[in-house]
Amino acid sequence: MFKLIKFIKGKTVGAIAAPLCKLIEAIAELAVPLIVANVIDIGIADGDKTYVIKYCVIIAALAVGGFAISVTGQYLASKVALFFGTRLRENTFKRINALPAATHDRIGGASLVTRLTSDTVYCQNTLNMTLRLALRTPFVIIGAFVMSVIIDPILALIFLAMALTLACIMSCVLKITLPRIKKAQKTLDETARLSAQSLGGARVIRAFSKQAHAKAEFEKAADNTAKTNISAARLSALLTPLAFAVVNLAIIATLWFGGVKVENGGLSQGELVALINYMTQAFFAIVAIGNVFTIFTRSSACAARINEILDAPLPEDGDETDVDIDAREVVRFDNVSFAYDGDYDVRGVSFSLEKDKTLGIIGGTGSGKTTIINLIERFYSPNDGEIYFCGKPASRYRADVVRGNIGYVPQRAAVVAGTLDKNLRIAAPDATEEREKRALELAQAGELLASHGLDGHVAAGGKNLSGGQRQRVNIARALMRDNILYLFDDATSALDYKTERQFINALKTVSGAKIFVSQRISAVSGCDEILVLDGGEVVGRGTHETLKADCPLYAEFCASQEGA
Repeated sequence: MFKLIKFIKGKTVGAIAAPLCKLIEAIAELAVPLIVANVIDIGIADGDKTYVIKYCVIIAALAVGGFAISVTGQYLASKVALFFGTRLRENTFKRINALPAATHDRIGGASLVTRLTSDTVYCQNTLNMTLRLALRTPFVIIGAFVMSVIIDPILALIFLAMALTLACIMSCVLKITLPRIKKAQKTLDETARLSAQSLGGARVIRAFSKQAHAKAEFEKAADNTAKTNISAARLSALLTPLAFAVVNLAIIATLWFGGVKVENGGLSQGELVALINYMTQAFFAIVAIGNVFTIFTRSSACAARINEILDAPLPEDGDETDVDIDAREVVRFDNVSFAYDGDYDVRGVSFSLEKDKTLGIIGGTGSGKTTIINLIERFYSPNDGEIYFCGKPASRYRADVVRGNIGYVPQRAAVVAGTLDKNLRIAAPDATEEREKRALELAQAGELLASHGLDGHVAAGGKNLSGGQRQRVNIARALMRDNILYLFDDATSALDYKTERQFINALKTVSGAKIFVSQRISAVSGCDEILVLDGGEVVGRGTHETLKADCPLYAEFCASQEGA
């Protein structure tokens, strides 16, 4: 948690002023028992109403002043905590987007969402509580003990025994609950994962009537989270009754021995009442510290999960920004191999693509087609070999420079909530309306433009669009700017053959090298060169006609797809 304190920079004054305000409130609170003692011993004992009224007004003034300064302190603490939480979320979100894809794969999307939302809120609340209580509560405990010693050193030993006993009880309870609290936070990841899975696959779940199964899975995860939290809460709940028992025993002991002293004249009635008040103040302060420790324990687990993201190494990036747009060779793979985890998914792949040429990549499911696209986009770095972009090793460029010169259509169409215009301008925020319409025409999405318009509503995930319409929106987005290279990763899988052919023909008017990844012969047959992948290796390369004659696997694809 302490590593995250840097995010309060800019609100340092408020972070110092808030606990100081609470400290002043504590001083006013500690003064009250002494005043009450004087009212009892002097004002009430002597029947001096003026004295009683005078000091009652002082007590009321201290209460009002303490309330005002306390509210000020809590306002400042809340403001600092909100600022801290905002910066923490911003930096965590920024870091998540900068992390390599391999780190995303390892941590998981559900866990990243939980860390960005639930974990940051816990850290924010912990800072708020710390600023309000970290300085006040120790001062109240120490101050109450010192005042008790001043009043009667012997009876102050009862106070000390009470404080030590409460501290031991809290330590034991926290030691037992800590593992459960950490486990409870981890179970939230599973709950978030199942929530995202159920919401994202709602149509599939309903289509196969698996609502009961999905509900049972979620309930199991939710019950596990609840049981873990309840287990920790039950143990934490022991703290209050045990603390009350200890305090009440201490008060009884103080009244017993203090009463004897009062009777013998060694202690006044007012001083005995003051001792009881100080003991009660210390009790509430100790319980508050216990609550702070409980919150701090949970937030420590949350902070560790956030720090895992903030401390995760970023991918190595080059520093070159100048791309030779006139380079004859746009992309070249030189004996490239890559593995996500374990065995190689791509082995010894070599090819080159020249300017304004087209390359088709075809293969069965899991043959490594999308992996090659991911490597070109620098989502991953090759384990062996080298990838060249416009004549230089791609690793020498900044990743955003490489991607800024590539028009990319992912395998899974990505559509955001908003308008058609918003979706297109992701690629080119400053593009003209004419450019948008031209991109939609090239993507064969003229009917979508006619029916929806650029300002037409697009639901989250494109739920109000068909699969083919979502793909064409993605294609149009890639065509919103002039690029050196265009990557189409199975971009026409949801299009009918007629629309696919019209799109491929229209794309011939767009300058730039193009790579088509597909399982459909119709999508790659017109390319200048075609790579055939099998098990991550290139098993054939050439034109459509040569491969059809010389590559058995390609011939098999052709035979299985009528009209190829």
